[in-house]
Amino acid sequence: MRRQSSEFAPVDGLDGIFMARSGKLNCFALRLRDGSLCLYSPVSGMSATHAAQLESLGGVTALLAPNHYHNKGLEEHVKAFPGAMLCCSAAAELRLRKVTGLSFAPLDALTPHLIEEQELLEPEGLKTGEVWVEISGAETAWIVTDAFSAELLPPGEFAASPTRLGTFPRYGVTDADRYTRWVLGRLEVSAPSCLLPCHGSPVKAQDLGPLLAGILEGIS
Repeated sequence: MRRQSSEFAPVDGLDGIFMARSGKLNCFALRLRDGSLCLYSPVSGMSATHAAQLESLGGVTALLAPNHYHNKGLEEHVKAFPGAMLCCSAAAELRLRKVTGLSFAPLDALTPHLIEEQELLEPEGLKTGEVWVEISGAETAWIVTDAFSAELLPPGEFAASPTRLGTFPRYGVTDADRYTRWVLGRLEVSAPSCLLPCHGSPVKAQDLGPLLAGILEGIS
């Protein structure tokens, strides 16, 4: 089967957010305060194929490892963008350093570079150190790693509903009750209408909040 791939393209309805795909995995580029980019979940193989395009979009000054599993593309991106800051959560750092041999800055080092509409979220009750990005504006969007996924559609198309990776409860969750309470609490504060997962296509739905809440049922 031919590997699906795409260049970074703007995500419809979200200013300063770009998405590229390699195989079944997505990488997201976030516009920072100075006009440069932060790559969320750099995907293996993309540094060579998309470096010129990323430079034309403003250049890459930050790389965000969104959990300790999404690490295979980090080394090549550090080499491709040697001036970029490599960041991860405190919960993911130990395993990431052991697996990659790289050094990581804390999330606090990235936060001042985010634009006002972007916020880093650290879901509670997970064991992978997963980090989400919440984007506010005309609509609210969540960029997530393994917590939620979606059907894989051609680049540029949106799925109508989210799904869940079958391996996530076992490999991603350490305290299901705590994680569920945290997500439900966040949904009460700002339920998204757009989901940008690393696995599958982006999702747009006005009832996305209840759909995400429904996926939480049965996690143990």
